[in-house]
Amino acid sequence: MFDVCVVVAEPLARRGVRQLIDGNDRVRSLRTVDAVSEVAAGTVAVVVLVDPPPQVVRWSCARHPTLVMVPESANGGTLDAIRAGARSVVTTATERVQLWTALDVVAAGGFYLCPTLSARLRACATGPDPGRPVAGGGRAPACAPGPGSGRDRARFRPPGRPALAPREAATLTLIAQGLTHAQAARRLGISEATVNTYLTRIRSKLDVGNKAELTREAITLGLVRRRSGSTDPVT
Repeated sequence: MFDVCVVVAEPLARRGVRQLIDGNDRVRSLRTVDAVSEVAAGTVAVVVLVDPPPQVVRWSCARHPTLVMVPESANGGTLDAIRAGARSVVTTATERVQLWTALDVVAAGGFYLCPTLSARLRACATGPDPGRPVAGGGRAPACAPGPGSGRDRARFRPPGRPALAPREAATLTLIAQGLTHAQAARRLGISEATVNTYLTRIRSKLDVGNKAELTREAITLGLVRRRSGSTDPVT
């Protein structure tokens, strides 16, 4: 369980973020403030910043575990937030399940970058040079200015598929087969809280959000097989 403090001054945005977070049974308390300076000093709450300026991100990340929500087109904002120490960056158009996953990862001390932004950074790292003519006319969109050195560019390039620990793989297998968290915990002889922790790590490592995405990754990794002619895995 963890607390969440949303920093956003615009009433409509405040209501939208609250609606996305409401219903997450891992969130013990949820409050909103107009400015990050209003977050109580020493709080361990996850701070959610909505389209913040860079100086606000740096201030918050130095004091609180911080999740940053940026517009989908804000490539520069994504890199700025990562450099400032944000534990998660998602878009303002993120779906509820993705935001819940991001909050879980931040609360657990991990890092989460939503798939939309991850794909965009990957395209910026490996795609055509900004301004180069592209097929069909026009020019390739300019990506945000990246870090200067090759080492810095490698730091922000999405890594290859990380390996799962044996217990994580076993947990993913059972969840992909349709077991509940409680059933998986009983099968593995561990607590449900430990299953939740494993799933948080798995989502962070594989960059996935909901159960359908977890199941697809389990199939890709060869942990479960898909039924012939079916979208469901073999149980």
